[in-house]
Amino acid sequence: MIYMKKEKQKAASPKATVRERLADTLETAKEVILDFARIEMLGNRELTVENYKSIVEYTEKEIILLANPNRIRISGCDLEIKSIAREMLYITGKISSVEFRQEV
Repeated sequence: MIYMKKEKQKAASPKATVRERLADTLETAKEVILDFARIEMLGNRELTVENYKSIVEYTEKEIILLANPNRIRISGCDLEIKSIAREMLYITGKISSVEFRQEV
């Protein structure tokens, strides 16, 4: 009887781009190489977004940002942009959701 070895099945994941492989190789921050937004949250009360492109909509219930490669929609109540810089936003309020929508 002949036994054949089965190849290990790789987990289904999106294929890494050249930029992603470069960032891994150089061990550098991916958001810098890939030009992606970086989001940090402190509970549901504070949110910092770095490397965004522009503010699309701003109300006390919703903030929509244009970022690469998605639009970022922050929903909640009493939302307020406390600090704004060229590539960084500091948002406070009662954040109920953060959604990403692919740009077409």
